[in-house]
Amino acid sequence: MMTKRFHFLAVTLLTLGLLSACGSVPEAGPDGGQAGAASGRTGDDGRALGRADGSAGSLDGRTAGMADGKMAGEPEHRIYFALNSDEITPNSASVLTHNARWLGKRNVTIEGHCDERGTREYNLALGQKRADSVKQFLISQGVEPSRIRTVSYGKERPLVNGHSEAAWNKNRRADLVP
Repeated sequence: MMTKRFHFLAVTLLTLGLLSACGSVPEAGPDGGQAGAASGRTGDDGRALGRADGSAGSLDGRTAGMADGKMAGEPEHRIYFALNSDEITPNSASVLTHNARWLGKRNVTIEGHCDERGTREYNLALGQKRADSVKQFLISQGVEPSRIRTVSYGKERPLVNGHSEAAWNKNRRADLVP
């Protein structure tokens, strides 16, 4: 009796573990996800807001393969940055302008992220600068400051694992999470 329960529990946990590991890979922009030009600031993980081509995607920046589950008219919610930068590029500005109109009276959290290079402290500070840059842009577009929350995860929550330019480009980002 105890053995049957143990086997049932083990099979259940294994099944849940396998199901939770399933996921899709997010779409890459035409340049591998990098957007933005470098600014004069230095840092380990530069990011520029928005997809390099300014195309649309999904709002939940924490979910891979977001474009598949996006609602009609929903804008891109992932903005990419150049290395060591929190500068918003023209393409990113276009994406954020669309976001500002879409957000309307919604609340949003802006998550700042960095690539794996650099110290934890540096990346947390740069991630916060990126989130704050996005916040200031959205405020300039008429979004109420009280509806925007910012947080930095630095290099702690990579979108793509890897030690290559392609992975680093995807991880230098800000995600707008409703």
